[in-house]
Amino acid sequence: MRVMLVHDLHIIDWGRLDYLPSLARMRQRHADRVAGRVPDALICVEHPPTFTLGKHGQRDNVLLDDAQLAAAGFELHWVERGGDVTYHGPGQAVVYPVVDLRARGLGVRTLVEAVQEACLAVAARFGVAAEKDPERPGAWVAGRKLAAIGLAVPEKVTMHGLAFNVSTRLEDFDHIRACGLDAKPTSLEAELGRSMEISQVFKELCAELIRRL
Repeated sequence: MRVMLVHDLHIIDWGRLDYLPSLARMRQRHADRVAGRVPDALICVEHPPTFTLGKHGQRDNVLLDDAQLAAAGFELHWVERGGDVTYHGPGQAVVYPVVDLRARGLGVRTLVEAVQEACLAVAARFGVAAEKDPERPGAWVAGRKLAAIGLAVPEKVTMHGLAFNVSTRLEDFDHIRACGLDAKPTSLEAELGRSMEISQVFKELCAELIRRL
């Protein structure tokens, strides 16, 4: 684990880490931030193939039963964020902001918009024209989903965050109706037709989030 202090934020790099240990660490960081023991943070991580269902999630939006999931090497977990089902996997830049909204004078909607704008700016930085959809949070390229956003804000401190597809194995999305929709996924590599360094995408995402926070 690497930690850097940038302005008043910790930038934390967990590398590639299983989902449940990441969830436990994030919840502990959230508790520490609520208690004022640590500053705000942006946590960067990649996960092995995992599906998560938000608090309004529908199990039938995962198209495999538990035995099929295990046989195919996927984990499935219910979590406290908003939204329905989301995929996490290698080649996906996941950033969890653990941020005290009161200390920054932000509302939940303002934060979601800041995260969304950061995703669009990063896509543009690499030459991909992503856009917003007023009905669906995230970053979209001609109707294909490039980045997902799902947050929870217990006690005015944020948890969970964004998942930005860089070199993600897009066929893994075939096993779900992502966010309860039939939208197709995409990635930076798919849009650009060349390989990408995920470390550079993490760097740009953090820079854009810091600029907006």
